[in-house]
Amino acid sequence: MEFAQGLSSLLGLGIASGLNLYAAVLTVGLAHRFGWISSLPQGLDALSHPVVLSVAAVLYLAEFIADKVPGFTPIWDGIHTFIRPVGAALLAYGAFGDIDPKFRIIAMLVAGSIALGTHATKMGTRLAAHAVPDPVTHSTISLAEDFSVVGLLLIAYSYPWVALPILLAIVAGIGFALPFLVRVLRFLLRAASGRMLSFVPPVASEEIPEWAKQDGSQIVLGFVRSGKDLGRLRRAYLSYGGSSVTLRMKSFMSEKRIELKEPGKQSEGLFLDFVELTTKDEQSISIYLTKDWAAVYRNRSLPQRFSEAT
Repeated sequence: MEFAQGLSSLLGLGIASGLNLYAAVLTVGLAHRFGWISSLPQGLDALSHPVVLSVAAVLYLAEFIADKVPGFTPIWDGIHTFIRPVGAALLAYGAFGDIDPKFRIIAMLVAGSIALGTHATKMGTRLAAHAVPDPVTHSTISLAEDFSVVGLLLIAYSYPWVALPILLAIVAGIGFALPFLVRVLRFLLRAASGRMLSFVPPVASEEIPEWAKQDGSQIVLGFVRSGKDLGRLRRAYLSYGGSSVTLRMKSFMSEKRIELKEPGKQSEGLFLDFVELTTKDEQSISIYLTKDWAAVYRNRSLPQRFSEAT
């Protein structure tokens, strides 16, 4: 396998699997079966077998439907955090079956890592899209991902020198977005633990920093869902006390304190709740609440004027 073809194949399989593993298997299998590409490695011949194609088609159909349901998509993607990188590694194992075993292992690790980064990017994009409760938006994103999988793989094997700059640019973009991806994964883990431990009150002393505490106010931990210049999925602390409600955030460079109007409506979901708030200058803010903190928010002791407002 030539260098350009090998690198293009490695990057293409990793990125495509991170977006939609079943679409990647289906694309490569059908392309080989119908002769759309002639440079497919021998180790991937099994993907064109009717049984493999049938299973991939059923799973792709399941993902196609799951991707169109905004409330179910995070659950489906969360499960596939453990499937897509492994699938990419196995595809790389087959694609590089004719090289030295130690380099084959390296190819597996690289493909799996790229798939994990692509998958995390996809999840972050979907979580951002969830701030817009519009089924058309979710369907458009899903279809764009599917077409991207098909296009990238066909170009990667048919025109490797054309595909390489595109694929390298995508990998560079994923690397640039790494801080956000880490934030996405931490948020997902916290959401999962909040779901499992929703019957146990969260330990405020472990999750609420000293700078967020003020005059004995009740503090609720949340994560930014939407809000101008707040940063998606950053930790945010809702402080209730006296006659005020405040949103506090802190980054490496700055600290934000935003005065809010009365508490907004809390919407419930399977893994996460969210609450929509309004600032004093009429800006809209939406905050995710993990299920354990959502119970704290729901049962909070409010000042009299907030109780009357709700």
